[in-house]
Amino acid sequence: MRADEVVQRLKEICRRDCVVVVSGVPGTGKSTIAARLSEILGWEKVDLSEASLKHGLVLEEDKERSTYVIDEDAVRTWVRRKASEGPLIVDSHYGEIVDDDILMKLFVLRLRPDILLERLLKRGWHPHKVAENVEAELLGVCTANALEEHPREKICEVNTTGKTSDEVTEEILMTLAGERGCFLGIDWLSDPGIVESVLSSLARLDDLGEPNE
Repeated sequence: MRADEVVQRLKEICRRDCVVVVSGVPGTGKSTIAARLSEILGWEKVDLSEASLKHGLVLEEDKERSTYVIDEDAVRTWVRRKASEGPLIVDSHYGEIVDDDILMKLFVLRLRPDILLERLLKRGWHPHKVAENVEAELLGVCTANALEEHPREKICEVNTTGKTSDEVTEEILMTLAGERGCFLGIDWLSDPGIVESVLSSLARLDDLGEPNE
């Protein structure tokens, strides 16, 4: 099936009340991929963190972790209302919050934790924030969270390691169109080399001290 045929099929399938979530820890490329999908399909892209702040859907600020605690019920309601206006691409590491009846697929972008660590350090992130996210990727936290809220057949993992954004986007589009299977089962812990490298790097990060108050 040609790319234009895939796009046309998806536009016919989803006209409203349809959400595709691109999830993953920071640094896996979800914002780039979500933007690309939005551009190709003509669907609105929503960054849940930005939307939550903009529309007052937060309960409090978590200063220790430099983040915000969202009002989950309010966010669900807001997403449902937006989806009633047209299909959405949701960019969020907590995208599992989307109601199951309007969720088409949730794609968890995965990246080798050792590569992720270097990527986040280059962004200038505090070592403890880097460690938190690398540990989450190593353990597959985003996938586990998604599986707690939605049936297995709606959750797909995409290994972005060594792939271009166009390659990842194509995989997702083909899966949505039913031309490619929905894969689950990435397990970084089964690779001793990755585990050893990550644990060694995390130990060095820990030695750099506590976050600034």
